Amino acid sequence: MTGLAAVRRHTRAYWTCHLLRWLPLGLVIPVFALLPAQRGLSIAQVGAVFSAYTATAAILELPTGTLADVIGRRPVLIAAAVLETACFAGFLAAHTVTGFCLAMVLGGAGRALNSGALEAWYVDGLHALRPNADVRRPVGTAMTLTNVAVLAGALTVTVLPYLTSAQATGLFAPAALPFLIAAASGVPQVAAVLLLVREPRRGGTWRAALRALRGCPAFARDSVRVAVQHRGLRLLLTAGIGVGVGIGAVETFWQPEFARLLGDPARATGTLGALVIASTVAGIAGGLLAARAPDRFARHQAPLCAVLLALIGAAVAGMALAPSFAVAAAAFVCVYLFLEMRAPLAQALLHRACPPGRRASVLSAYSMSTNAGALLATAGLGAALGGRGVGAIWLTAAAVVAVAGLAYLPRHVTAPADHPRVTSPAEGRLARG
Repeated sequence: MTGLAAVRRHTRAYWTCHLLRWLPLGLVIPVFALLPAQRGLSIAQVGAVFSAYTATAAILELPTGTLADVIGRRPVLIAAAVLETACFAGFLAAHTVTGFCLAMVLGGAGRALNSGALEAWYVDGLHALRPNADVRRPVGTAMTLTNVAVLAGALTVTVLPYLTSAQATGLFAPAALPFLIAAASGVPQVAAVLLLVREPRRGGTWRAALRALRGCPAFARDSVRVAVQHRGLRLLLTAGIGVGVGIGAVETFWQPEFARLLGDPARATGTLGALVIASTVAGIAGGLLAARAPDRFARHQAPLCAVLLALIGAAVAGMALAPSFAVAAAAFVCVYLFLEMRAPLAQALLHRACPPGRRASVLSAYSMSTNAGALLATAGLGAALGGRGVGAIWLTAAAVVAVAGLAYLPRHVTAPADHPRVTSPAEGRLARG
């Protein structure tokens, strides 16, 4: 197989696994908070459920990223698919706060295992095939596929009320049926990883595997040391916390709040699904604008990230102050337009600062920072300001996001001095996978 053919095969495998991973998530995103609310949970309880997810993911992010770097990405991706499928099945069975929290713990563990493993496998494999390859477009395409999967799921959720009775209960209720389909989607996801994700063997015996596992804590500690001591990585992780606060505040509370603004529970599932469609289309447009921009655009990544975080904060504040559902919906769409415009630029800075051999660990550390921010929003802001309404939570989160943009103002984000920098000729403008 020629070098170019091998690169194309590697890229197709990456895109296929990425799409199959996001399709089930796309199905449940429009109803993740709606189903618990319809089963009797309050706003504060919904916040507690999401806190279980974000706390689990935040705690496990770095250990699982280290695990992927040490024992291999393939077994980690298989375990992630199994746990996320178990989360969807758990949502179907849950009717109490405890039940939903247990399901979210499984989902958070799966999310942590998935975080960065597939992207790290792809980028490292591509650099092994072509050391100077520009990964900006293929990884940017993966970001677009993420939004395509969410769009497909939102379209499905939108039409489900017309395919089933609005009075249906149990597994076939409009807000529960997406979880049933998502659980079934785990089978092709695992099959794709088994067939397509290939990597060098890390050790031929169980004894070698155990030695690798024993080395994980030291590897994780060293990865933390690199991130903390390197100024660029430290600033990027700080910005990730602020972004996480904004994402957590919006994604946890928008469904029940918008359902309240609509005032008609029967319309909620379909209308919220349509809103996810609109925000996803905006996200696709934003991601393509950033990922496909001319190379000279890359020289201004850091200040553009700062500006876009300010715009995200303004949009979240617009949701809080909106006088009507239509205005709130428009602000919601803008959040995802600006968020996806920022993501490829921020990911490029992160990969530029990433030392070789620790890519999954650094990606997991960044994801851990966003999950920590989301936990602050769901548990901290939800508990402290829940009694004052969702608007107070969103206004506080908007201020945090805007201030987090200051972390991007330093212009140069480079790899740590004791590691060679892995980048493309065009400064490695990557997009988030």
